[in-house]
Amino acid sequence: MNLSRGFEADLEQVLLDEVWEAVDGPDGLAQQIVDRSHEVLRAYGTRHDYDVESVIDSMVGPTVDRHAYVIVARYGWEHPAAPHFAFGSSNHTVDGNPILSFIWEDPPDWIAQEFEQEGDGYRVFLPEVEVSGLPESRFIREGLQWLRREVGR
Repeated sequence: MNLSRGFEADLEQVLLDEVWEAVDGPDGLAQQIVDRSHEVLRAYGTRHDYDVESVIDSMVGPTVDRHAYVIVARYGWEHPAAPHFAFGSSNHTVDGNPILSFIWEDPPDWIAQEFEQEGDGYRVFLPEVEVSGLPESRFIREGLQWLRREVGR
């Protein structure tokens, strides 16, 4: 068997072409990682009664770039709550700027007496609130774990 002089470089490019095709596009691995992450985040939101759609809507990417010998996929979430949902948080104070406004669905009596009913609760206006910490969802890590399992097959 005779091999051409540049066969290694040719082989690298063929392999990169195959990886590119597997990673890029609307059904590529990069999009599948994002889809898996969103599945995990939605399940987390359902379990804990959190609305996570604004985090999902803040998705940037995925974008896949090909360089000489590297393929780079990038994606992320711009919503400020994304890291808190992903990694969890401890009990903390949320400060308004200058105030917070939200619907409190099962408020204590003093809220019901002081604020107007709206929808399924009461529309409140507060300068700050003390909130319980969030459990971690691991939605970003689960997407990456999914990829590791897929590639390892």
